[in-house]
Amino acid sequence: MILRTAIACATLAFGLGSAFPALAQPAAAPAAAPPAGAAAIPKHSCVHPEAFPGKLASEMRLKLWQKDFVAYVDCLKKFYDDQQALAKPHVDAANAAVVEYNNGVKEYNETMQKAKED
Repeated sequence: MILRTAIACATLAFGLGSAFPALAQPAAAPAAAPPAGAAAIPKHSCVHPEAFPGKLASEMRLKLWQKDFVAYVDCLKKFYDDQQALAKPHVDAANAAVVEYNNGVKEYNETMQKAKED
């Protein structure tokens, strides 16, 4: 019964579409706004150490290079962690939208299955 009503409504809507073109066309979805900050993608400000001084460099020079290299790697790790923390709310929101979408599709499919059985 519900299925026949849905088919009748769809037929009526498409039938009226030729006489009233505005009724046949769904409302345009609002344009998606560009992501905030899309224009300026952050880049790290970590300073890459100069080239490895070589085996013949003094022990002091090697230790200084190692210290600079460790500072560089630590800076990159911090940048990565900071960016991940900034992205987390957006990733969580996107994942929540996916779950809601999946639940909506499941509900729709169940409703259509019940309508076929009636």
